[in-house]
Amino acid sequence: MKIGVIGPGITLKVIKRVAERDIPDVQVAYCYTEFYEESGVIAEKLQKRKDIDAILFSGPTNYAYAMRRVKQTIPWSYLPHSRTAALQAFLEAMAVYGSDLRAISVDRYDPELLRESLEAAGIKGTKFYRAPYSPEEIGFEKKLQDFHRDCYQRGLVSACFTSMEHIRDPLLAEGIPCIRTYPAEEIIREQIYHLQVQDFAARENQGMLAVIGIHFVYVFDDEKDLLIREWEKMRYQNEFKEKVYSVAQRMEAAVFGDGVDNFFITTTRSMLMNVFLKTGEHWNLMQFGQRGPAYKVWVGMGVGNTMLEAKSRSTMALNHAIADRSGSSYLVEDENRISASIGFDDGEDHSFAYFARHIGASPVTLERLQRVLKQDGDTMTSEELATRLGITIRSANRIIVQLEEAGCVTTVGKRSTGKGRPARVIKITLPESLDSK
Repeated sequence: MKIGVIGPGITLKVIKRVAERDIPDVQVAYCYTEFYEESGVIAEKLQKRKDIDAILFSGPTNYAYAMRRVKQTIPWSYLPHSRTAALQAFLEAMAVYGSDLRAISVDRYDPELLRESLEAAGIKGTKFYRAPYSPEEIGFEKKLQDFHRDCYQRGLVSACFTSMEHIRDPLLAEGIPCIRTYPAEEIIREQIYHLQVQDFAARENQGMLAVIGIHFVYVFDDEKDLLIREWEKMRYQNEFKEKVYSVAQRMEAAVFGDGVDNFFITTTRSMLMNVFLKTGEHWNLMQFGQRGPAYKVWVGMGVGNTMLEAKSRSTMALNHAIADRSGSSYLVEDENRISASIGFDDGEDHSFAYFARHIGASPVTLERLQRVLKQDGDTMTSEELATRLGITIRSANRIIVQLEEAGCVTTVGKRSTGKGRPARVIKITLPESLDSK
């Protein structure tokens, strides 16, 4: 999929960084413009290109202008304002310009969203002066500059907030504290995934669509230190998110979140059956999410002729999986019939043989590893692991790498051996399911 992105230079740099780092399977054509009036002309040209599947606008202003000027022929979206971006701007206003934020001027940013962001940070009673102009008015940008300038020079506000660089720069040159809000990274990811979903829906005639619903939970209540407990939760959220994203990338699929503990992967039925289930992606995800008693994950898969139908059926399947409590996943292709549950192993040998093959060890070595962990403890260095298993350090390191990929290894510290660099100390936790071999 290839997306055309329209916006100012600094915003495009942020989008480029996020797209290249987090969504490498999407190609992007960057179209630079500092003026929202040009967005319609650029959008029209992009739509005529056969290699562009969707368009992403840098903000609601250039999106709204293009919508009024150009007929939409491919999926469009824009980067909405967010609390995260607002909080970053507020911090800049206080740290750089010494603003007390008791009164501020804004143009295109929603005052209610700003108010909610301020109150979330414990700042209440801020007075907002909002520019009463529409992008359709002649001389819109000059009117915005004059509005902010007037508010500041009259002493009504201590800082000005805008979403446009060519509003901010002239005011800063005059010594007026004006802060430019930038899109938050999670908003960029969310909107690109949204366009991917629309692209999948537009191509539904190429095969039935599929949606994979994922719900995970984690319990760290045994940790008494509040900061450590919250840090552990955040760390696991990020780990699981990265795992889901990597699975989606290997399936050439789009993924979007629904809260902090729900994900949906949109793909085709062919990719669902031939990649997610048959190649072990489902097993890997389940194993990663069920690596200990504090971690649980459920998966529900739905297939349909439209994205809405597939999403609805995946939710139905996910609800069955959660209610089942057996750890099985469900696939729904017909709303009148729930399919038989899909085991944790996806039809593969779910015993030592499969997991041993997955981590590059023999079943005998894996059995020995489980016995070592029970008898000698689960914390050790790679050299100690090699000694206990009777294998070479190179083989031990290879197994550790595969165990890490499966979410079974945690680094807990370092240990000095008296020579060379300190050795890494790891904790190995095998899946509970292996106890029932």
